Amino acid sequence: MKKLFVTLILVLFTAPTICLADGASDYKAKCAACHGAKANLLPKTARLLKADPKKLALKASQMNREEMIAITEKGKDKMPGFEKEMTKDQITSIIDYVMALRKK
Repeated sequence: MKKLFVTLILVLFTAPTICLADGASDYKAKCAACHGAKANLLPKTARLLKADPKKLALKASQMNREEMIAITEKGKDKMPGFEKEMTKDQITSIIDYVMALRKK
């Protein structure tokens, strides 16, 4: 019984870390080219994209989780939508990763 309890605790505490790891790798593959490796302000990239640098700085964004998921799925302005390329779980994991970056 004790062994089962310890296993359950380990699973509960490692599952969020695994999700963030997937979100991090998907972020790097799909988002980092425009938004930067750590979702920081990128003036040079913004100039190349002819976009507002504040919109590229996800780490400083005031958007909530649901708004970010919607924009990632459907796109907005120069940002393309990714609902055909990624699953809902992948998109959610990416947004969770970005939200975790905000707390650092």
